[in-house]
Amino acid sequence: MRRTRQACGVVGLLALGLVTGCGRGSDSAPTAAQRTAGPHPTTVAASGEADFVSAVSSAGEAAPVGLKFRLPAPPRVGQPLRIDLELSQQPGLDIDSLLISLQPGDGLSIESDHSFEFQAPAPGATQHMTVTVRAQQPGLLNLWATVLIGTASASLTRSFSIPLIATP
Repeated sequence: MRRTRQACGVVGLLALGLVTGCGRGSDSAPTAAQRTAGPHPTTVAASGEADFVSAVSSAGEAAPVGLKFRLPAPPRVGQPLRIDLELSQQPGLDIDSLLISLQPGDGLSIESDHSFEFQAPAPGATQHMTVTVRAQQPGLLNLWATVLIGTASASLTRSFSIPLIATP
C-alpha cells in the first residue's frame, strides 16, 4: 500500500511538472511594437499553437506522430470538460490510415466519441479532434490515447497519456 502511494505521488509530481512546466516562457510577452501594431497573422497562429501541450509518450520525439492537447479550463469534478486534440504527422511519412482510440483512466469518463479514424491523410497533415470528458473524483486523472498508424509497409502503434488534475 505504501509503495502504491509513493508511486502515485511520483506520478502526480511528474504530471504537475508537465502541466505547469509546459507553457509559455517569460519571453512570450509582446514587445511594445507588437502591442501597438495589432495582430499579425503569424502572431495569431503562433499564439494558438502555444496553447497546446504535448501528451506524454514513451516514444519521444522520434515517433511518426505526436499528440498535443489543449484545455479551455481546469478540470472540475462533475463538470464536462472539452479537450482539443491535435495529432501531427512526421513530414514525408506516407500514411494510409490513422485510428485514434481514447480510454479514460480511473475516475474519468468520456462523454463523446471514443475513437477517430482518418483515411489517407495528406503527408505532414495535422488532424484536429475534440473529446468531452467528466472527472468523477478529484486528483490526478489520465486520458489514454492509442494511435494505430497504417502505412503500405507497416503497422505501428503509439501510446500517449494526457494527465489531468481535477479539483472539487
